[in-house]
Amino acid sequence: MTTPATVHEANCTQEIHQALIDKELPPSEHYVDSAYVDAHLLVEAQAQGITIVGPTRPNVTWQTKTVDAFDFTQFTVDWEQQHVTCPQGKQSISWSPLIGQDGHPVFKARFSTLDCGPCAARSQCTRAKLPAARSVLLMPQAQYEALKNARATQVSAEGKQRYQRRAGIEGTLSQGVRAFGLRQTRYRGLTKTHLQNTAIAAAMNFERLINWLTGVPRAKTRVSRLAALVPD
Repeated sequence: MTTPATVHEANCTQEIHQALIDKELPPSEHYVDSAYVDAHLLVEAQAQGITIVGPTRPNVTWQTKTVDAFDFTQFTVDWEQQHVTCPQGKQSISWSPLIGQDGHPVFKARFSTLDCGPCAARSQCTRAKLPAARSVLLMPQAQYEALKNARATQVSAEGKQRYQRRAGIEGTLSQGVRAFGLRQTRYRGLTKTHLQNTAIAAAMNFERLINWLTGVPRAKTRVSRLAALVPD
């Protein structure tokens, strides 16, 4: 799929999946980098029967960077009753549907100032000045659980071993850029550029097939000039 450079590749994922489904060639798993591991993309792919495998983007809140602080993953969510329980056992007092900055629906659960104000663990939970209480933003249940499961898989030994399969994808991209001029187009316009990309992909397939038939060994992972300076 060829797009203008201003189109983020993650915005093309669902369309590419659907094109493969239409050709009766859907993958059961799609190995991607962190740009593609978005909660909404995870759910959309699951609806298409495809599992996205890749590293999730980190949670950048201050609670995740502070020892013993309480980030939102340590809160228990009751989706049916629409309330959240904090690590100290207190329940939220409101549940409000909102629209997030990315245009997707979110829910804001807010706790009581009567609970948060005198709480002994307040400094581990919120930096809001008194009498403000802690509030938690949550994605819809499907997206919340999909992202939670993806993060759990990422840090597991099995998940790390599984993701090593993506090394072949990076190798293919490197070969396309270094040996076939994939990074630059010879033409103007999407149609001609897409034709060039398709021709390069076909040429790479032919070269790999010939190398396999003639027994040419696969090259080892390229060592950067900086890495080559590191003593053994």
